[in-house]
Amino acid sequence: MANRLVTVEFTEDGFAIVRMRNGQNRLNIAFLNSLDQALTEVERNKDCKAMITTGEGKFYSNGIDLEWMSLQDSETILKFQKALENIMWRVMHYPLPTIAAINGHAFAGGAFLAMSHDYRVMRADRGWISWNETHLKLRLGDMLLDLLSKKVLAMKSIREAVLFGKRVTADQAKELFLVDAMAELLDLIPKAKQLALEALGPNGIDRDMLQVMKQDLYVRPSGDKPFLPEAKL
Repeated sequence: MANRLVTVEFTEDGFAIVRMRNGQNRLNIAFLNSLDQALTEVERNKDCKAMITTGEGKFYSNGIDLEWMSLQDSETILKFQKALENIMWRVMHYPLPTIAAINGHAFAGGAFLAMSHDYRVMRADRGWISWNETHLKLRLGDMLLDLLSKKVLAMKSIREAVLFGKRVTADQAKELFLVDAMAELLDLIPKAKQLALEALGPNGIDRDMLQVMKQDLYVRPSGDKPFLPEAKL
């Protein structure tokens, strides 16, 4: 367990805490495989009522591992593309309430990962959420644009955080409806639990029905064009 890039802790009060534990938590094949295994582990636990993801230290996730990608052949890049697409949609269609407890920076792919959750609570005193592709001269492909259209509905939010790639603090993110709440670091997980309990209500929600409703609301397009960042110099 200690050597895994992503670990799972089941709490006595019925929550799964999925911890990303690989420094900046950059997204590559090995990391996505570990995250996928964690999602499966949580889903198999029928006593679990909600899932919370978080990182450690300075980062929630610093996005796609572009340095790793630059060393891969085309076949590996295609496998990574499919794995990333599957993870995003798996979280969006997860049969439990999902909350991203954003403990630090969430950039680019890391911000997309956070947005794929049902709720987000962000550390109040440290960290930015940002889509910095404009500054990196990278384009967003169809899948990521589709995710934004489903999860970020305010044009002001798209303009500030995505188009101009501003580094958005927690209070700004809440104003832009990118996150649902702010909390100090020690209160981050308790606040995430609170959001989950409020979502479930006093009588809970059937897992299968929740997943079906998510699939109906967030329809996964078929035949997406490649969505990996594309250089536009």
